Amino acid sequence: MLHYYTLFKEAIPAETTIHMYLVNDGSKSGIRQEDIHLLSEKITGFTYIDSPVNQGKGGALRDAVRQTTGKWVIYTDADYPYIMANAVQMFHLLSTDAADVVVGVRDEQYYDQLPLGRKIFSLSLKVMNYLFFPQLKVKDTQSGLKGFNQKGKEVFLKTRIPAFLFDMEFLVLASKRSDIRIQWIYVQAREGIVFSTMRAKTILTELANFASILFSGDR
Repeated sequence: MLHYYTLFKEAIPAETTIHMYLVNDGSKSGIRQEDIHLLSEKITGFTYIDSPVNQGKGGALRDAVRQTTGKWVIYTDADYPYIMANAVQMFHLLSTDAADVVVGVRDEQYYDQLPLGRKIFSLSLKVMNYLFFPQLKVKDTQSGLKGFNQKGKEVFLKTRIPAFLFDMEFLVLASKRSDIRIQWIYVQAREGIVFSTMRAKTILTELANFASILFSGDR
């Protein structure tokens, strides 16, 4: 985390103030206080959010986004699976007021590196978005790199899905707003990243979440 934070900081204007939020979503293992102390020591603006229970990725991110005070928010995974140029491009679009929401869209190279089950689920979801959500301005909703300004933050905090499809819920809500400008960028997987597999139970849960988004009313 410290490595990729440093690369990002060096790639954007020096006068930009960065605050990093790290959420532990209920994990009881693999968390060392000396690591948290190191991040606190090396990163001027750092907040560690230690959730006592596992909420799912959507719940964990909402906890962090609620606490943000900056003009723009960019969220991603702790292992940062993308090339740094993607985050820098996203920052540039937000900081120049070119968009309210910026979405990372995965290219073919990215899909080729996914485990088969995860690849099938991601591509199937994309097809389902075309069929059931024609109003969606971006059909690839599940990349783990997204950014937004304060208008986008307001919409993001209206999401309710606890697990992975909170991304899709966010973009469905944003696409319904005529005043929200959505742009997308291609994202590429960085060298050396290893993607986890997706369990059958997770896929079934997300299909149920898809149905809940499909049949929910405007919020």
